Amino acid sequence: MNAILSKFQRFPYVLLVLATFFWGTNFVFSRMLVEYMPPLQLSFIRWTIASLVFLPFVYKELRQHGPVLLKNWKVLTVMACTGVAGFNSLIYIAIQYTTSINASLVNSLAPLLIVILSVLFLKEKFKGIQFVGIIVSLVGVLIVITQGSLERLLTLTFNRGDLIVLVGVFCWSVYSVVMKKYSGGLPKRPTFLVTMYIGMLGLFPFFLFERTYAPVQITDLPPEVIGGVLYLAVFPSIVSFVCWNEGIIQVGPGKSSNFLHLIVLFTAAIAVLIGVETVTITQFVGGLAILTGVILASNPEFLYKWIRRERPVEKSVSR
Repeated sequence: MNAILSKFQRFPYVLLVLATFFWGTNFVFSRMLVEYMPPLQLSFIRWTIASLVFLPFVYKELRQHGPVLLKNWKVLTVMACTGVAGFNSLIYIAIQYTTSINASLVNSLAPLLIVILSVLFLKEKFKGIQFVGIIVSLVGVLIVITQGSLERLLTLTFNRGDLIVLVGVFCWSVYSVVMKKYSGGLPKRPTFLVTMYIGMLGLFPFFLFERTYAPVQITDLPPEVIGGVLYLAVFPSIVSFVCWNEGIIQVGPGKSSNFLHLIVLFTAAIAVLIGVETVTITQFVGGLAILTGVILASNPEFLYKWIRRERPVEKSVSR
């Protein structure tokens, strides 16, 4: 893995695109897989395989940083429960009731919620344009989850899948803020591996409970389903993580965060290309509003730079 990554290190933007592409495929393929495998079992098996594949590449670092990781076990537990176990399991549950495109659109609120939580708990400064972004994104979410129906908005009859995605996005936002606060003193790859194991421990009781009423035998699954599970374990789990971190190191977190918006584009494109879903006008309008609001709230400098670029430069006249 390190040898392959080293060849792409000269192209950090390609790494960021690859990360978001694989995360986009996660929404589409997992929605197809939950028809054969219940969500909690899918989540547990995915992370079990991912941890086994990732362990040989991180084993030496894990031993080296063992004391630091043990000292921060409370932080790692919060990250595991919200990021690994909570977010992914909730997404897999949600896509049983909503479309992968809707799920990815609502998931686009993650940078927005991260901004809000960062202001509340990390005491980051909040600009006026960011408040506008929050309002615009919330309007976009309402358009998506109500399908543009005023009656559905007034009666609050939302798709439960979209609401579950919202809970999952909140979990991911908590994970991101905790990671942002404590990542400076934690080794990246060993931290990720340990959160996998802690998350799996948290998922295990729910995994066993789900198997009591919906048992699944791996050997009875079609080969394409097994291949899909392996894909989720390797590419959206490990490869995306490695590519994303390397991209952030070279490009910086500010610029890199904008690439998260590509997840919606990739999810919609893949779902339409393979013929499992179609894009509706309400999804397009709502998604556009969400992404616009997210850019304003998470990266207000983008608008300021655009305004300054468009504003004509006044020439000074010497006297």
